[in-house]
Amino acid sequence: MPAELTARALLVGCGIGAVLAAANVYTGLKISVIDGGSITATLLGFTLFATFSRLSRRSAYSAVENNITQTTASSAAIMGFAAGLGGPVPGMALAGQSFPAWAITIWGASLAVIGILAGALLRRKLIVEDGLPFPTGSATGNLIETMFAARAAAIRRTRLLVGGALFAVAVTWFRDGRPKLIPEMTLFGLTVGGVSLNAVSFGMNWSPMVGAMGVMMGLRAALSMLIGATIGWGMLVPWLARNHIVKEVSFSGCTAWLVWPGLGLLLAGSFLPLLLDGRSIMRAFRDLGGLAQAQRTHDRGNAPSARRVGLGLVLAAVAGVALVGQEVFHFHPLATLAALALALVLAVVSSRATGETDLAPVGPVGTITQILFSRFGISGSMLAGSIAFGTSAQAAQTLWAFKAGQKVNATPRAQLIAQLTGALLGALVVAPVYMVVVRAYGIGSEALPAPSAISWKATAEAMRGGLATLPLHAGMAGAIGLGVGALLALLGRGRLARFCPSPAAMGIALIMPPSLAVAALAGVIVMRVAQRLRPSLDQDGVMAIAAGGLAGESMMGVVIAVLVLLGVVR
Repeated sequence: MPAELTARALLVGCGIGAVLAAANVYTGLKISVIDGGSITATLLGFTLFATFSRLSRRSAYSAVENNITQTTASSAAIMGFAAGLGGPVPGMALAGQSFPAWAITIWGASLAVIGILAGALLRRKLIVEDGLPFPTGSATGNLIETMFAARAAAIRRTRLLVGGALFAVAVTWFRDGRPKLIPEMTLFGLTVGGVSLNAVSFGMNWSPMVGAMGVMMGLRAALSMLIGATIGWGMLVPWLARNHIVKEVSFSGCTAWLVWPGLGLLLAGSFLPLLLDGRSIMRAFRDLGGLAQAQRTHDRGNAPSARRVGLGLVLAAVAGVALVGQEVFHFHPLATLAALALALVLAVVSSRATGETDLAPVGPVGTITQILFSRFGISGSMLAGSIAFGTSAQAAQTLWAFKAGQKVNATPRAQLIAQLTGALLGALVVAPVYMVVVRAYGIGSEALPAPSAISWKATAEAMRGGLATLPLHAGMAGAIGLGVGALLALLGRGRLARFCPSPAAMGIALIMPPSLAVAALAGVIVMRVAQRLRPSLDQDGVMAIAAGGLAGESMMGVVIAVLVLLGVVR
């Protein structure tokens, strides 16, 4: 058997993971979507050792080592989400509260440990016994197998990934750095009903990252975003201006109203598919009943010391969440424990849904918790939602990693160590990067729209204050958005699915600059044209380029943020 949990596999995974974790902070705040990084880390790890053979002087870099590399890196990569830096934490910042980096680090690391151990407990039931596909994990495992069988194809995909990243780095530098040769956006100069849409940035944003996001989402989702942007920013904004419902025609001025129909669409698009799949939910709750017995059977073959280590990690993580919750966030320890208990139940539901559909419903999980804890105030409800959100995010990532490991006959214990290592590293990286990015760009600005944070804050305010506190006609708009979203979600389950817009994509377009929706669709079109001109560019190559574009701009965005604070770039 080849060596698996080697120092070189962990170190390379940590290096890649640190970069992806930092980049995803910027990505999450700009577009609320991140790349888990498993494919990127798999390709980069393999190519690194294939290119520099002296790193493998003692023994060849093996498939199981590559799996450890991607497990470590992808665990670190999602830590911005697990720590709540994509939604809850900036949502609280928009509500006027800020917190020190050390508190966010402990909070995120503690939630990650709980989520990882929950995923480890669910592994036997969901992966071994039920054999759920976990498509992202399966795709990663298949890629590892393919790479070690066809080295040339793997290196080609890596070159495409690196090429996409370098292109995005160059565009971002010449757009936001010095010299500024590329404009941030090109406005279309549209006027509707006497209202100029230049004020709300209706144009083309020159963002490789957003174009790459459109490629990853696909044509349907990108078109849905453009439809949502056209209705919201091209039709509703002029109406709001003519009727003096908004004080100023600007991105921030109009977002305060558009967030409500957007939230209605998002809730319908996220919750309804989950609720309609009643059998999946019932199976998830049955998992809870069989989990304890399955774990007792599994533990008979484990050393008592391993069980003690696991219990110690759980207690330390719970203590970390409770301590930071009380001393920094002013969240009562009993409320924290209640939120953790609910989070573990919802993590089971979320993990089952992830395994069957590959879509981790961490957003709905966070929103459910927000609603149930609304009596604890705006910040309290967002903190409770953050607990469920972060726990479910890391549980899903852990199970994706375990599924990939199953494909290459990896050892679960080695993967668990790699997953914990990556999460702790990521927690140390994301908090200071978040502070730097926010200070450089601001939250809720056109440069850093933070649509997810706006949504979290709006949900908390609606649950706390009621409809009377909403802007004029916003409550009705939210109800209409909910109804339209429900109809689209129902139609999307039938024969008209491919012709039916995605309500979630439409909703997100209402709370981000319309120029980003245009850029997402442009990315899809450009890549479709490239495939026509070069038939050898298959779907795997397209996704590699997109992953590179996403990582390239986000990494350069963080670099530029540091340079802005240092006064090098203004």
